[in-house]
Amino acid sequence: MNAFLVDAQGLPLSLSAPTTWNTNNANFKQGNLTPVDPRVDWTVGRDSVPYKDWGLYSLKDGWVRDIGNGGPYSPKKNAHEKASGAEQLSGGWAPTQQNSVHIHLFRYADLLLLLAEAQVETGDLAGAQANVNLVRARAGVTAQGCAAASDNNVAAKFPQCAGDSRLAIPINDPKITWALYRVNPYPAGAFAAGGAAYAREAVRTERRLELAMEGQRFFDLRRWGLAYAAAAMNGYIHGEGGRVGGEVSFVAYKASAEDFIQRHLLYPLPNGQISLSKVNGTSRLTQNPGW
Repeated sequence: MNAFLVDAQGLPLSLSAPTTWNTNNANFKQGNLTPVDPRVDWTVGRDSVPYKDWGLYSLKDGWVRDIGNGGPYSPKKNAHEKASGAEQLSGGWAPTQQNSVHIHLFRYADLLLLLAEAQVETGDLAGAQANVNLVRARAGVTAQGCAAASDNNVAAKFPQCAGDSRLAIPINDPKITWALYRVNPYPAGAFAAGGAAYAREAVRTERRLELAMEGQRFFDLRRWGLAYAAAAMNGYIHGEGGRVGGEVSFVAYKASAEDFIQRHLLYPLPNGQISLSKVNGTSRLTQNPGW
């Protein structure tokens, strides 16, 4: 959640305030007008903010089964819109998991950010910045709207939303009172002035924001090497989730988490496959280091 915080220029706070951006563990709910990237409410279900067109995401109404274990938020990208009616309601133990949400084979933003990553490594910082700014420009077009309907409770909480069924609205629409959205391009020459290290981190941060909850993050971290992955993963395991300002701790599930070390850069090979690879009693497959 904190990764979506922005500074006064509408740029990621994690870049401009690297030692303080992630110090608050309070539940970030509606009414907190700390500036955020509008992508947060396309990505994260959070307390008393419209959840697509399903109504207000509400901790009081049981949207989260076990807050103490999993925290106060829920994923949003892979949920379909209620108005679509695109949900299989018969057959299977969990029929509502079958719906018409599109599976991304390849994302345009993913392509742009992979290209930007390559441009940083080949010294084309201006090209990398241009591609990151293309992604940020798209992110600044719309935000989660009221999506009010007769069968949800949005207008009861936000009277200005009555009769407004729009799911996507401009990020500065006056009906948005649950958040203050801000996302701007990097100013001209920012990557060149900051150098390759700054540009590299800016691209990686953009991937974190744009592709959040799409299954990319863990593989990105591993691809960027042990030091980077271990800092991110172990910082998450050990450095977040304490009791802050009376808020409950949200980290029970991390009690038995194992630190990220060298062996986690690769998965273990199944022992069955190693056994099947034997030729004349000698395995042709060798287990990955550490496993």
